[in-house]
Amino acid sequence: MAKRMTDAELLAQIGQYEKAALGSSVSVGPSVGGNIKPAGQTMTTLEIDRYNALNAYYARPLGNEVEDRSQIVLPELRDTVEWIMPTLMRMFASGKPCQFDPESPGDEQQAEIETEVVNHVFMKRNDGFFVLHDFFKDALLLRNGYVDSWWEKRRKSIVETYTGLTEIELAMLMQTDDEIEILEQSEKIDLIDGPMGKQQYTCFDVKLRRVTIEKRPRVECVPPEEVLVSNARKGFDEVPFVERKRTVLRSDVIEMGFDPAEVAEIEVSRPDWLQLIELARNEVTDQLSEEESTDPASQEVELRIVWIRIDYDGDGIAELRRVVVAGDKVLDNDECEECSLSYCSPIRMPHRHTGISYYDLLYDLQVIKTTLFRQALDNLYLTNNQGYAVDWQKVNMGDMLISRPGRIVRTEGAPMNTIMPLTTPSNMMAQVVPALEYCDLQREMRTGIGKDTMGVDADALQDVTKGGQLAAMSAAALKVELVARLLAEGVKDVFGKIHRLLMRHQDKPMTLQLTGRWVDIDPSQWRERTQVSINVGLGSGNREESRANLMMMAQAQNQIGQAFGLVGPKQAYETFKALSHLLGFENPTQFVMDPDSPEYQQMQAQRAHQPPDPRIAAAQIKVEGDKQVEGMRLQAAQTKVQSAATQAQAELMHGAQQAGHDRDTQAMQMQSAEFQTVFRALAQIVASQLNKNAAADAGAVMSHDLSEVQRGA
Repeated sequence: MAKRMTDAELLAQIGQYEKAALGSSVSVGPSVGGNIKPAGQTMTTLEIDRYNALNAYYARPLGNEVEDRSQIVLPELRDTVEWIMPTLMRMFASGKPCQFDPESPGDEQQAEIETEVVNHVFMKRNDGFFVLHDFFKDALLLRNGYVDSWWEKRRKSIVETYTGLTEIELAMLMQTDDEIEILEQSEKIDLIDGPMGKQQYTCFDVKLRRVTIEKRPRVECVPPEEVLVSNARKGFDEVPFVERKRTVLRSDVIEMGFDPAEVAEIEVSRPDWLQLIELARNEVTDQLSEEESTDPASQEVELRIVWIRIDYDGDGIAELRRVVVAGDKVLDNDECEECSLSYCSPIRMPHRHTGISYYDLLYDLQVIKTTLFRQALDNLYLTNNQGYAVDWQKVNMGDMLISRPGRIVRTEGAPMNTIMPLTTPSNMMAQVVPALEYCDLQREMRTGIGKDTMGVDADALQDVTKGGQLAAMSAAALKVELVARLLAEGVKDVFGKIHRLLMRHQDKPMTLQLTGRWVDIDPSQWRERTQVSINVGLGSGNREESRANLMMMAQAQNQIGQAFGLVGPKQAYETFKALSHLLGFENPTQFVMDPDSPEYQQMQAQRAHQPPDPRIAAAQIKVEGDKQVEGMRLQAAQTKVQSAATQAQAELMHGAQQAGHDRDTQAMQMQSAEFQTVFRALAQIVASQLNKNAAADAGAVMSHDLSEVQRGA
């Protein structure tokens, strides 16, 4: 019989993984010299690197400051991150970040519905905008961003007070699936006017506690310092160990459904001032305190949610389990389908979980620019307040220590013999500015963020062509687009997890308004989907360019539809829907009807059964008759032109015969051929003009007749 693992053995295995995991404060690597890392740095834990990255983002002191010298720090990292963030948010949050593709014939509408539902859950039932913002900023600063998507089942307690309830109203109030506990109840006799005069009835005043079970999908951005990962090379589906540390209130743990007695024994978590990353994240330290809350329910405790692949049941096969640990107690231990965490990295390293952040790319440039700028400022300070060499026995030192315009310095003897200005180097700003510009060029080469992507410089356009400037901007934007595409893989994983959560846990249909109509949706009937497309507008330029491209597509559709009939109502509606999304309107059915909607089908059926107007038929017959008359006129004109050409040719041949010269005859024949070509061209011009006149006349007649018909109708 297989032997099941004990909780002590399970906790020991978890502890071993924690010590060696990425992000652990004790997993210190070997020290190496400056041959590996610049400036003689040593390899540190990921926690120290994140601490330094946050300090660089806030432009905190570098640690090499000199007293009475400039201590300014240029926020190179912060400027770059804050420039790219609006671009990323416009790509992802302005529309639907992901969409599910149909996977079989006839699956198009269902795939569209599921896309709308998942986007609704992410953006409206959760703080989707803030999740995306924090997800991306964590990745840009700290190498990886994390999002947790899980199905939350929480007990929610609400105290309600009612007055003046009748017996029927009180009975209806108690008929619910929620747990109701009556805290206070009183009744009284009241009089009301009725058909038989004053009547007595009993009314109730009730105070009760309603306990509801709230079920919903939760999506939350997780701070990277709360996540530990071990032996990760691909996604979390193949990682042997993942852990998330959460600091929650005791009351929240009880609302999760755990035993209150076990929750009461959990130790209080460490204060924030003992957390290295918490210190780095705080811009101010006003809320740091050593005092703990005296209310046990309001005390913060640390939960560790662990996903571990381990042979817990002893059958020889390691299964994925979700274990909730508080201190040295296992509160929950179940086999699960997948890890609820998703991650992204702006610059991916093959076969490694941790990527490269903008801190890794820009920190050396921030140090160089800060050092150069400090030296330039120090030089400027010395130029404005230069030093002096003085004979202290002949100069009043009190006067020398005063620095103000128009000061007087008392000396004994000639001042030029007792005071000598110290030589100050010339203004260094002329040498510093090119060095700073070179650092900016290095930043642009590393990140794609520079003058070419921050906007078009009017002075720069004087020396380059429009094509060259656009090519430079496009090349610089490619780096930003690649970062966005890598981050989109993390968003794609989040949407897939939300889709699977709805399939597994949504136990009753959802009623949502999608594309202007209310739809009842039962996620339990959905199919497992693997075809998910990233929809972040990459490679299509900005919104103005996308709109222009879409308008060109609409014109091409119009021409192809008129020439070959290849564009129908469905294709035209899809073009209009894409244009409405670009214009900022999420519901195109406010303006046009969907060809698949019942409203459009009903209108088409009414048109099919409606008899044609006889006045329209008469107008069409008149137009056809006019076309026939114009055709006869055109044929007569062509015959007349051809006859004139034949007569001219005969006269030329007769003149040639009278002359009797072969050479002249040949010339006359050539001239006759030229006349014939001219007459044919003239005939075509006349015919074309007659056709245009006939078409214009017919169109005018048709338009006039139709107008008369419509006016009569």
